Amino acid sequence: METAQARESTVVRPWPLGLPLLTEVRRDPLGAMERFHAECGDVAHLRVLSTDLYYLFHPALARSVLVDHQDIFTKEERTLDIFHTVHGANVITTDGPVWERQRRILKGSFTLQRIEACSGLMAAAADLGISSELPQRGGETSLIDVDRFTTRITMDVILRALFGYRGSRSREESDAISGAVRALSRQVMREFFWPVRPSSWWPYPGRADKHRHLELLRGLIEPRIRERRGATETALPPAADMLDLMLAARDEAADAESPALTDEEIYANCIGLFGAGHDTSASVLAWWIGLMAAHPDVAERVREEARARPGVPGSARSLGEAPYLHATLKEAMRLYPPSAATFTRKATREAHLDGLTIPCGALVVIPIWSLHRDDRWFPAPEVFQPERFLPGAATVPRGAFMPFGAGPHVCLGQQFAMVEMALIADRLLQAYDFALPRGTDLPVPRVELVLKPASPLRVEFTRRH
Repeated sequence: METAQARESTVVRPWPLGLPLLTEVRRDPLGAMERFHAECGDVAHLRVLSTDLYYLFHPALARSVLVDHQDIFTKEERTLDIFHTVHGANVITTDGPVWERQRRILKGSFTLQRIEACSGLMAAAADLGISSELPQRGGETSLIDVDRFTTRITMDVILRALFGYRGSRSREESDAISGAVRALSRQVMREFFWPVRPSSWWPYPGRADKHRHLELLRGLIEPRIRERRGATETALPPAADMLDLMLAARDEAADAESPALTDEEIYANCIGLFGAGHDTSASVLAWWIGLMAAHPDVAERVREEARARPGVPGSARSLGEAPYLHATLKEAMRLYPPSAATFTRKATREAHLDGLTIPCGALVVIPIWSLHRDDRWFPAPEVFQPERFLPGAATVPRGAFMPFGAGPHVCLGQQFAMVEMALIADRLLQAYDFALPRGTDLPVPRVELVLKPASPLRVEFTRRH
């Protein structure tokens, strides 16, 4: 495997005090990553104000930070503080002992058995979205904003899995929560690039809307936690949803001082599920639909695989025998990863990574977008080639493909997301042909915590039968 160019690259610090770098990253995070990589190689050493910032563009360096030396590199406090104002302290926005405890308690809610039990709810959400928003007569065509469409379906999945919703009950709340989550994500991105974080009581830009959206989410979630608290303390319901599981879960550590999640921790993890659990899947599915529309030959190959698949068509179990479908989803995540970069890490002491010295206090960014589009690991990286992820394909270095992160902080819900996306994708592809409107192409991506189309991604859905 090719080794990293782990040299001390020239420090990039344009006057004044490196602040133009901050402006560049804010305006175009993806373009900034590409420039830093092209000009600096595998290690881009930047300096903004008094802070050293490293972008690491090699898989070996990425794994050194996220896996081998994860005890040295902790999630950066300022980033966590900004997330806390929206998400609270959940398993995504914490580190250290608090994170370890929450992850121990929550991991039982994401076992394969629990996920398979949710597959019926996922399928029901997909069927409702298809029946209410897509053409139902053979040959009929509609032009659909796919990001809006997939957002509705995946939020419906989360509401069913989290609160046990049935039927169309969740539609109004789904739209309200999705709108609030999107708006809060944009506000979080805005605050990341402020040189100074304002106090919560300052009249900063976006403050009023932020509080309004947070009040909406609290008003929807907290009553459900209170309603369930007494019931789940006596016995876990036979058809337990994820809220029941969180209320009933206990820390497996023998010396645990706080064996159960508090109501505030449960609320925070519900918010985390709304953000990470639906918006990432919605984005991947939107890009996947666009790619299928642009590559009808690939779509037809997925359909051929489905026709030859054993088991009940469209079931979670039968989708375990769908390697090409899963390869298309992975290739969509390679080209359009849900997160363009990992959480910024901070070195708590001096670290040595394959000849590179990271000083104590320096910040480190792992640019997933760039790793996924590096022609050393993915030849012709701009080309959609699902075959990269089929058995027998060329081996990809560990750390070159990480749509769900890597190491101990790898996404707890990645299996949930993959089953959810495969179920929805399979249903859509069996029932519809996809096509981009004549003369159009996929829009450019934009970073809004997750990777979204910068302009509406519209696709023509034609009912097959």
